[in-house]
Amino acid sequence: MLRRIKRHVVPILCIIALLAPIIGMLLIDFYYYSTVFGWTIGFCCLVTSYIIVSKRPDEDDAVTSTTESH
Repeated sequence: MLRRIKRHVVPILCIIALLAPIIGMLLIDFYYYSTVFGWTIGFCCLVTSYIIVSKRPDEDDAVTSTTESH
């Protein structure tokens, strides 16, 4: 289960980032600044997913480095 979540964490974060502003706009009747919080949460999710993608080693590089070492 944890391996599946690790594999799909970037698409999950991107979906949350796209839905957070919309949910914030829908909740504006309950809390005045919910839209601001929605945009902030969406931005944080996008930045986090970018950091994960930039720090994750490329699969092509891992395959070529293992074949070159043999």
